[in-house]
Amino acid sequence: MTTDPNRPDMSDEEIDQICLGLSQNLAKVRYLRRLGLRVDRRPNGRPLVARIEWARLYGPEAQSAPPAASNGPRWKTPAGAR
Repeated sequence: MTTDPNRPDMSDEEIDQICLGLSQNLAKVRYLRRLGLRVDRRPNGRPLVARIEWARLYGPEAQSAPPAASNGPRWKTPAGAR
């Protein structure tokens, strides 16, 4: 898999390596989205993934990143307390 760090998006060859075994473009888009990537589609239907998006999830800093802040409720009283 050849990577060009100056290219802002992932090449078709890189995406094909990630989606090995899938031949339809829509199937590749769905698979990449299930991996947690933000995926757009090129005019020809192929997946369009930003290189920084791949690095966000699978780059060297991905493991050391703190968990994202939750948008859930912030309870003032612990559950079960009266």
